[in-house]
Amino acid sequence: MSTFETSPHVLRPQQQRSRVALAKIVTAAEQLLRTRGIDGFSMAEVAEAARLPVGNIYRRFRGKDELLQAIKYDVTARIEDAVARRLSSREFKDITDLIQRFAGATCDTFAGDEKLYRTLFAAQVAGSAMDRIGADGRRRIFGRYREALLPFLQGVAQDKAERMARVSFHIITAAILAKARGSDETLNDLSWKSLGDEFGYAAFAYLQANLESVPKRP
Repeated sequence: MSTFETSPHVLRPQQQRSRVALAKIVTAAEQLLRTRGIDGFSMAEVAEAARLPVGNIYRRFRGKDELLQAIKYDVTARIEDAVARRLSSREFKDITDLIQRFAGATCDTFAGDEKLYRTLFAAQVAGSAMDRIGADGRRRIFGRYREALLPFLQGVAQDKAERMARVSFHIITAAILAKARGSDETLNDLSWKSLGDEFGYAAFAYLQANLESVPKRP
C-alpha cells in the first residue's frame, strides 16, 4: 500500500485530481530513477516524464530532495509490509523457518524492484534525511523480527537474548544493504535468493551456537 498520501515528505493533495497528479509524479520519478539513476533525476525531468507542468511537482514537493525522501520512505515501508506479512503467523516450525521467512521477505522485496532500491540505497544518495528514513525503517523492521524471535530464546538471559536478536538481524540486513549499495563486490555474483539463503543460514548458525552454550536446566 502506497504511503505517499500520508507521507511527512509530501504536501497533502486535497482533491481527487491532485491525487491523480501525485500518482503520475511518483510513477514518473520512480521510473526515472530506475532508468537513469540519480544523475538523470531532476524536477524538470520528472515533470516532462509525468507530462505535467513543473509547477505541479512543486505543489506536492518542496524540491528534489523531498521527492527522493518520499520515495525512500515508501520503498522502506514496502520492506516493512513484506516482513510483517511473512512474520504474521505465530506458528513457525522452528527458528530456521522464522529466519527463512524474514530473509526471504526482505530479499524478495529488493529483487522485485532492484534498480530502484539500488539507486535509493546507493552511497551517493546518502544524506542526513535519507539516512534517518532508512534508520527509522530498520528499527521498525527489527522490532517485528525481534518480536517473532524472542519466544524461541526462552531460557536465555534477557541481555543475551536481546544481543542475539540484534546480531542475527544485522548478519542478514548488513549483507542485503551491502549488495543493494554495491559496496561489496564479493556479493555481486550472488542472486538475491542465494544471498538470503546463505546469510540466513549464517544468522541461524550464530543463534544455534549461542543456544547450545546456554546451560541446560537440571
